[in-house]
Amino acid sequence: MGVGTIYRGSDGEYYGDVDLWERFESGVWTPQCWNTETGREWVETQDDEVLCLTPIARRSVAEETHLERVCGGIRVVAGQSIRR
Repeated sequence: MGVGTIYRGSDGEYYGDVDLWERFESGVWTPQCWNTETGREWVETQDDEVLCLTPIARRSVAEETHLERVCGGIRVVAGQSIRR
């Protein structure tokens, strides 16, 4: 996970690297696998579902999505859904 990385989840949501760490630290998600070549992450949610997180370029983020740079990275604060 790089500083300032944005991920698209297999659930149709965007996540910033800060969002991921907050969920890991709180126990909401458990890291399962990380592909060092692609940067993809697989996590287990509290609902026992596996979520795939794929790093994406900022230009790929939907226009209505609002990002916030915080100490240590990026947080998605609004409009994170990519479902159409």
